[in-house]
Amino acid sequence: MIRLHRDGAVARIVLDAPERRNALQTADMTTLTTLLNEIEDDTTLRVAILTGTGTVFCAGADLAELEQGLRPDLPLADLSDRIAALRVPVIGALNGGVFGAGLDLALACDLRLGVNGMVAQVPAAAIGVHYPGPALARARAALGPTIASRLFLTAERLSDTQCRDTELVSALYDPAMLSDEALRLATRIAGLAPLAVEGMKRALVQSDASDARVTACFASADHAEALTARREKRKPVFRRA
Repeated sequence: MIRLHRDGAVARIVLDAPERRNALQTADMTTLTTLLNEIEDDTTLRVAILTGTGTVFCAGADLAELEQGLRPDLPLADLSDRIAALRVPVIGALNGGVFGAGLDLALACDLRLGVNGMVAQVPAAAIGVHYPGPALARARAALGPTIASRLFLTAERLSDTQCRDTELVSALYDPAMLSDEALRLATRIAGLAPLAVEGMKRALVQSDASDARVTACFASADHAEALTARREKRKPVFRRA
C-alpha cells in the first residue's frame, strides 16, 4: 500500500508494505505514478518526501511477480525517471535498507537522508538480471564509476557508513529522528522561492541551458519580494509568481 499525506506545501509519500520489505508490485507502481502526477499538478506543493515503513526503504521489484514470469522492472525504471523529473524537489528519507531497484528509486530523489544500520545492495548479477541502462547511468552519475561497479558487478553490500561516505545519503540519523529531519529539510526548501527551486532542479536533472527560466526568475514577483524583504530586514513570503 502507498499513502500520500499533505502538510501545507510538503507532500509525503509512504511505501507501506513492510511485510514484503516495501517491494513494489506492478499495481503499486501505477498507484505511485498517479500520486506523483497529483503532486506535479498541485502547485501549492513545493517539495516531496519519499519514505517507507519498517526497516527497509524498498526492496525493488517484487520477486513474486518475477517468479510468475512478469517484468515489474520495466515500469519500475519508468517510475524512477518520473521521480527524477518531478516538478518539485524530492527528499528520499531512506528508513532502512535499499535493495535492487530500490536503489534506483532512491537515486532518483534529489536529496537523500539515511538511518543508522541501513545497508545497500543490488543482487542483480546473483539472480541473472541486467538492470536497465538509465538505472546504471544514474548510479554511475550519483556514486561514481567505482562504487557503481562494486554494487552492480560484485553485488557488494554497503554498510550505513559506506552509504554516507559514498554519498548515497548525505547524513545518517537514528530511525526515530528521520521523519523530523526530513520534514525540517523539506520545510527549509518550501520556504525558498519556488520558481527558482523548480527551475534549478530541472537544470540539474536535464543539464539544459535554462536561459528562459533564468530570465523569468529575475522578472518574477518572488525576486522582487526577496529584494524588498532584504531591505526591510524580514523573511520573504514567496508565492510562486
